[in-house]
Amino acid sequence: MAFEGIQNGIGRRGVMKLALGAAAAIGAPTILGRASVASAQTSFAGEGLIVVSWSGNHELSFRETVVKSFNEKYGTQVETVGGWDQMIAQIVAAPADNPPFDITIADEYTTTTGMAQNVFAKVDRSKIPGNANVYPWFDENRGPARDYGVPFGTGSLWMLTANSSGLKPVSWKGFWDDKAKGKATLDASAFYWDLCIPALLSSAKPGIDEVFGTPADVELLFQELDKLKVAKWYKDGAELTNLMTQEEAAVAMMYSADAYGFIKEYGDDFEAAIPEEGTASYTNWFMKVRGTRHSDLSDLFMSYLLEKETQQNFLNASTDFMSLQGLEAPPHWQSYPRDEAGLRKTYKLFGIDGWDKFGPNWDAYSVRMKETITRTTEG
Repeated sequence: MAFEGIQNGIGRRGVMKLALGAAAAIGAPTILGRASVASAQTSFAGEGLIVVSWSGNHELSFRETVVKSFNEKYGTQVETVGGWDQMIAQIVAAPADNPPFDITIADEYTTTTGMAQNVFAKVDRSKIPGNANVYPWFDENRGPARDYGVPFGTGSLWMLTANSSGLKPVSWKGFWDDKAKGKATLDASAFYWDLCIPALLSSAKPGIDEVFGTPADVELLFQELDKLKVAKWYKDGAELTNLMTQEEAAVAMMYSADAYGFIKEYGDDFEAAIPEEGTASYTNWFMKVRGTRHSDLSDLFMSYLLEKETQQNFLNASTDFMSLQGLEAPPHWQSYPRDEAGLRKTYKLFGIDGWDKFGPNWDAYSVRMKETITRTTEG
């Protein structure tokens, strides 16, 4: 993927071209239980629905560009709340016929744990018109879980660099550049994503497959991380922002859910992009929770998630790749992949099968990561 200035990523100038207001979607979906298409816009008036999205910038964008316009169209009282990894435990702890929320976002890890606990309800996607335009990539590694929700998009790793560093977010190799010594930062709490960076640079296996290999394969990735000189390993997005803006760090791995908001705020001094090697990713599905007392409204909302205008509105205020084909590249992200080939070239999925292979070694890898953190920050 070529890099021309900030064209491959985002800068403040591009972000400021966007209108953040979300237009109301056109056309009524047909996936309705108690309501006909003609009465859909009044049938659910006043009804509430709780939808979990990822905490932080993702939740803010989702509320502004999706939930707000849905409520305006249908007169509903849908609200979104933030979550991270606690959703399945909350559902299990609640009565089966009174879950704490009606729809939850789910990546591959959340999906795997939720399927094991039988907390999701099936969704008939054949009744959703927008489903015909979903990229096949979103379903092909989903297995039986594809019947339990709708794919909204994919989150990923982005590279962030300070203009003062002399580095550009063109290659993951930048973390090992002399200019990055003592000025790099990565995620201390989600070490599996850190491992994906040397995996993307490795030619031993395709994509990020080294992460799912033998413990010996993964040890080679740890050894590459051991070579870094890290300013500090961050624990959350707020700490990452402080490290970068206080000039303690100059190159970082950040998540696509945060990249748009960061550059919108600080883009005069930083650049963010998906490097030329591509990136590791997870998919964002929205799953209907079993026992919801708002099943029909949940179906309507999930149908709305697969409307083109809904996804375009969200894309215009984010740096997540969306599940529908045919969307326009937003002004802040002109290199947005335009087709299935571009999607596959750019995004390497940490899939459900990947978790099946990685998960059994979690404890050992967690201990090994603590060694890496010590070695790379010990001075």
